[in-house]
Amino acid sequence: MKFRKASAITAAALVAVGFSACGSAAQSGEGTIKIGSVSSITGPVPFPEVPAAAKAVFDRVNAEGGIDGRQIEYILEDDKGDPGAASQAARLLVDEKGIVASAGSASMVECSANAAYYAQNDVSVVAGTGVDPACFKSASISPVNTGPFEGYTSLLYFASEELKHEKICSIILGLPGLTESYRESIERWSRMTGKQPALVDTSVTFGADPTPAILAAKEARCDAVVFNSTEPTAISFMKSVKQQGLLESMDWLTITAAYTDSAIKALQNQDTLGLYVNSEFTPYTSDAKELEDWRKTLTEADVPLTSLSMGGYLSATILVDVLKGIDGEITRESVSEALRALESYETPLMGTPYSFGTESAHNSNQASKMVQATDEGWKAASDDWIRLP
Repeated sequence: MKFRKASAITAAALVAVGFSACGSAAQSGEGTIKIGSVSSITGPVPFPEVPAAAKAVFDRVNAEGGIDGRQIEYILEDDKGDPGAASQAARLLVDEKGIVASAGSASMVECSANAAYYAQNDVSVVAGTGVDPACFKSASISPVNTGPFEGYTSLLYFASEELKHEKICSIILGLPGLTESYRESIERWSRMTGKQPALVDTSVTFGADPTPAILAAKEARCDAVVFNSTEPTAISFMKSVKQQGLLESMDWLTITAAYTDSAIKALQNQDTLGLYVNSEFTPYTSDAKELEDWRKTLTEADVPLTSLSMGGYLSATILVDVLKGIDGEITRESVSEALRALESYETPLMGTPYSFGTESAHNSNQASKMVQATDEGWKAASDDWIRLP
C-alpha cells in the first residue's frame, strides 16, 4: 500500500457541507464515484474525526487524479445519534444519491437502523468504527475496528494471562441492547482460559454513579476489574475508584474509547493513573514507523490524531485499494462483488488481517495492544498483539 498527501478538512465542515458535490449517477459507471457515510457528527456520542479521516484519504486520491480519472464524491449524512435520522439518511444515500458503497461510518445507532436495508440493496459498508452489536452481525457491514465486545474479551485475557491475576472481576455499566453482548464477551474469555470471573456486576446503568459496583469489587477482593466506558465515563469512574481507596490495590482496565489525549490529561490531573486500555490498532501515541503516513495525512488535513480517526483512515484506504482493483465499471454491484472476494487484507496497523468476504457476520479485527495511563502519558503495556483465537 502507498499513501500520499490529502487536502484539508475540518470537523465543522462535515456538518456545513456534508461533503456533497455534483456528479452523475455512480451506478452507471460514469461521473463521480459516490461513497456514502452515515455517522454521528453531532448528538450525544459524536464521532466526527472518523469520517473526517476517510475524507482526507479520498481527497488525497482525488488530488492525484482519482480512480482511473474518476473523482470520489464523499457524501456524509449526520444521524445525530438518532435511529430515525440514520434510517432516513441511508435511504437518501442509496435511493437518491446512488452511492456504490459506504466507508468511514461511525455511529451508536446506524448499524441497527440500516443493516437490513443495506443487505436488501446490496450496499457494502466498510465501517470506520463499529459500536453496537449489529455492526458485527451483518453480511453487508464489516468494521475495521475490534469493537467494544472483542476489546472487552481482550482485556479479560490480558488481566488473567499477561498480568497473571487470579480473581478477575467484570463490571458492565448497563446500556440497552449492549449488556448481553458484554456477557457474551465474558463467556468467550471463560471458554478460552477455562476460568470464571469472581464477580459480574450489572447493578449500575451507564452514566450513573459507579460507586456501588466499585464497592462490590472491593467486597469480592478482586485482583483486576474490567469495565466498559466512554471517555468521560472512564474519567469519572476512575475518580470514584480513587475516592474508595482502591486505585493501587487492584488493576483497572477499560475499552478503547478511553484511549484519548483528553482522557490522559484528565487522569493525570485527578491523579488516577494506572488504568489499562486496549488499542484496536497500532497505538496512535507510539512512535511506530507504520504510523508515519497516517500521522502526516491527517495532520495536513487538520484531522485529530486519535484511535478513532485511524479507523476512518483505514476504512477509506481499504476501499480505495478495492476500487483500484476493479477491472471494468465501478458500480454498486462490482464494488460489493470485489468486497465479497476480499478474504485477507494485511496492514501493519492491525494485528489480524481485515476481511469482508461472504460470511453472514464480520469481526475480522481480533487483536489489541494494551496501553497504560502514566505520568508520562499513554505508554505501551504490551509489546505484542493480544490476538483472540
